[in-house]
Amino acid sequence: MMEYWHNYHDRHFAFDSFPAGAMVLDVGFGDGDQMRDLERADVEAFGVDPIPSVGKQAKASGLKVSTAAAEHLPFAKGSFDGLICKVVLPYTDEARAIAEWGRVLKPGATAYAAYHGAGYYLRYVATGESYKLRIYGTRSLLNGWAYALTRRRLPGFMGDTIYQAEGRLQKYYDRAGLALEQTSEGARFGGYPVFIYHTLRKR
Repeated sequence: MMEYWHNYHDRHFAFDSFPAGAMVLDVGFGDGDQMRDLERADVEAFGVDPIPSVGKQAKASGLKVSTAAAEHLPFAKGSFDGLICKVVLPYTDEARAIAEWGRVLKPGATAYAAYHGAGYYLRYVATGESYKLRIYGTRSLLNGWAYALTRRRLPGFMGDTIYQAEGRLQKYYDRAGLALEQTSEGARFGGYPVFIYHTLRKR
C-alpha cells in the first residue's frame, strides 16, 4: 500500500524538527516509529491512540503512551512543546481534535500535521485494486461533501472517514489559537490534493 502512494507524498516535509529536550505529543502514534525517531533525537515523546491493544504493545516496547481519543487528550493545558499528527484527523471529529491541540500546546509550540485531501479518496474510486477500496473511496467522498454542506457526518459506517480541506482547517486553527506557518502538498490526483502538510505555531 505504501508503494501505491509513494509518488504523492511530500518527502521533504519533516515531522521531527524539534529541539533536544522538547516534550512532543504524537496523536495517533500507530506503530510508534515516529516516537522512536524523536527519542533518538533526544526529544521526550509521548503518544495517544484510542485502540487499547495498540497502546499495550507500545508500552511493552518501552514507549510512553496513553489510550485516549484525539478529541479528549488526557493532558493539562500547555503541556507540550510540540505535536505530531499524521493522517489521523480523517477518522476523528476534526474540529474537536484540533481544539485539543491548541489546548495542550504551550505558547510558541510547533505542530506538524498531515491530512488526507479529497484526491486521496478520488484515487481509490478511480484506480482502487478492489471493489471494496472503490466503495470506501466513494463513501468517504460522499461523507466529506455532506459534511461540507451540513457540518454533519453520514450515519453509521458511511460517516467514519472524512477528507480535510484547507478552508475548514483554517477556521479550526483560528479558534484553537494556531497559526498556519507553512503548507505543502505532494502530487495531486484529479486536480485535488492527496496529502496536505501543515506546520503550525501556537499563538
